[in-house]
Amino acid sequence: SEHSLPDELISEILTPALKVSEETFCNTDPVSPFANFSESTSAYLLVCKSWLRVATPLLYNVVVVRSKAQAKALSIALSGNQQLGLFIKKLRVEGGFGTPMHAVLKFSPNISDLFLSFDIFSSDNTSGLCKGLPLINPTRLILWTSSRKTLENKMLLQLLQSLSDAIAKWDNLRIFDCPFTSNGRLAQKIVPPLVKAKRLDTLAIQSSFCLSWAYSQFKDCPLNAIHIRRPVSTAERRYLIPSNDSDLMALLKFSEASSQLPLITPSFDPSFVPLDTAPSAGEGPHLDSRSAFSDGAVPQLGLLLVSKLFYRLGRPLFHKHITFCGPAQTNRFARILVQSPIIGQYMRSINLQHTNYFSNSDVMRKSRSSLTSILSQASALVQFGDHLAAGYAPSINWDAFAAMARCSGHTLRECSVNIRREEVVHSASIFDNLTALRILDWESQVVYTDIDSADVEGLSSLEELRTTTASASFLNLLTHLTLTSIRRVEFSDDCSTPKDFLVKHGSKLTQLELPFSHLEGLKTSKIFDLCSNLNSITFFEDDSEHPPSVQDLYSSQAVHPLAKITFKMYWYKEKKQVITAWDVFFSQFEPECFPNLRDLAVTCCSWPTNEVSSYWVRWSEILRPRGIALTNKAGMKWRPRLK
Repeated sequence: SEHSLPDELISEILTPALKVSEETFCNTDPVSPFANFSESTSAYLLVCKSWLRVATPLLYNVVVVRSKAQAKALSIALSGNQQLGLFIKKLRVEGGFGTPMHAVLKFSPNISDLFLSFDIFSSDNTSGLCKGLPLINPTRLILWTSSRKTLENKMLLQLLQSLSDAIAKWDNLRIFDCPFTSNGRLAQKIVPPLVKAKRLDTLAIQSSFCLSWAYSQFKDCPLNAIHIRRPVSTAERRYLIPSNDSDLMALLKFSEASSQLPLITPSFDPSFVPLDTAPSAGEGPHLDSRSAFSDGAVPQLGLLLVSKLFYRLGRPLFHKHITFCGPAQTNRFARILVQSPIIGQYMRSINLQHTNYFSNSDVMRKSRSSLTSILSQASALVQFGDHLAAGYAPSINWDAFAAMARCSGHTLRECSVNIRREEVVHSASIFDNLTALRILDWESQVVYTDIDSADVEGLSSLEELRTTTASASFLNLLTHLTLTSIRRVEFSDDCSTPKDFLVKHGSKLTQLELPFSHLEGLKTSKIFDLCSNLNSITFFEDDSEHPPSVQDLYSSQAVHPLAKITFKMYWYKEKKQVITAWDVFFSQFEPECFPNLRDLAVTCCSWPTNEVSSYWVRWSEILRPRGIALTNKAGMKWRPRLK
């Protein structure tokens, strides 16, 4: 049409999307860079006829074959349209892939760069490669093996012999990317024909550690350059590269590893005057003090001493976020606070990095008293601890927590604490003070009295609760409260089954995390009947690696809003009976009551990077027809292989 783009412009648009970089094509990492699960770039060809026409040469310029099905499909395409093979300049073959590889090589006469893998298993078939290698004449050969132990089988030996014979006939071969570091079995088969042909002018090796061996093997070739792929450190250059060998030094091409981060270049302007354009002391509020003092990488105390203006504006920011790394700091800060009580108004967050907080040493006992004093004066505290650092809640005693609740309960929004259990039973009314609290990370076995007398509107702003450890009385307290804002809750396996809590608050929750064992503790109640508005739920294994009962994962609701299920599991050793149990689970899991369920994530899921069979793939194929994607920890789902 009159509005269609010219082919040259379409080519400029598509080239970045279809181009395979030189670094990626040559990559010899243990896991192939092409072992990804994103949509194939061939999808661009399906947009329209003009894209198909322009993108076809770009797509076939670099071809990567990673499976038998891909090899078969490529051979059929090249056999049906021999013009396609003329576009192939670089071919990367990561396996044997059977007889179709013969047709691929036969109809690709313009291959200049050939990448072959020696990760050949006994079940592979290299006959197609063996027959096709004499039909091409590449300029560069790249070999790759990712196995720690060299594989030895009939198929690999056939490929080695065929490659050795073909090298003798490849009169265009000038560049060799060598994977060998010593005279192993593979090297003994490949290196001699390369040296005998005396055609190589460029050699690439993996690191400087194999330089001496590589040069001794290939020094009879007319080399113009030896490339060391891995950056060379100062120590490697000193001990592994012979500087007294001028011939070798003239050949070497490498980059040096950086030993340190680049320094920030200072200003050398002799006319520079600090604060020359700053307003006078009377106009201080116009200075953007936040950007001047909020960067933790700057020595903040020194900045306060620059001038009275800096001190006045910077002091509130200097005390805004406090971290105590030890008891001595806590004690010292408590003394400062006695001299300057106004500092208590500046503090917005406090975190502790103490160890052995509950030891009975004199300094630690004094530190506990100091912290209580500090928290009783922090009248505008917004955050205590770091709720994102799961399992690392600051350890404090009850007196400190109570002091914080009374002094800053009206401003405190986030609280992460580990409170030591004491013989004394405490009053639950202390939680009435936490009117602004939104996030609570709780780890404590403290027991409470007068739960029924606690204000039912307590913790009315609480949205997120994480209980690493909690006493039964704490769960009873939460059940007593109305918790009108609660939406996200995590229960650990150190908590008793929170059935009463879920009966009262389950319908408010949108996110829930709990161990498998709690499902059994609910007995006749179903988790999704109690939590009728959940968007996502996370289960984690406690003592068992076996899956939950399928019957526990159903709802009596016709339509439940659940969209995601996550299983937090860590399989350090695969067990046949566990795999069998999960086979049964996935085959039986057909949640018709969850029409919105699209994602089932398993944290220990590991997608295969080759054609080796995987139970993860098997389970993914079971769930796919039901509209559910099995994903790993990163949220990556399996893309079906070409069959």
